[in-house]
Amino acid sequence: MIKVIVPAAAVLAVNITAGLLLSAYPLTNMLFTSLAIAVNTLLIALLFCFRAESTHRMSLGMIFLGAGIIEYASGLLAPTRWTDNWWVILFAVLTAIQAVLVYLTLHYTKNS
Repeated sequence: MIKVIVPAAAVLAVNITAGLLLSAYPLTNMLFTSLAIAVNTLLIALLFCFRAESTHRMSLGMIFLGAGIIEYASGLLAPTRWTDNWWVILFAVLTAIQAVLVYLTLHYTKNS
């Protein structure tokens, strides 16, 4: 699990630093991208904490990496307002799908 948390913490620290130092990187977008990094890290850490099988961790890790890249890139391009923001909807949908996948993985790992 430390192999997941350390790189994620480093990426999160760089993202926050860039958000605070660059005037072209709005605070809202920095919060969006930081949220994407934190949520994906949390979901992958749950797989390790609840001892999902290693093959499930690997395959879901790849899926979550792809979803995280999509969330991060779209968070960079998202409008800075909260209302009428399609990024928030995309993030909510992808996070819900990821949460269901984590639940199903943990459920079927414990039953087998």
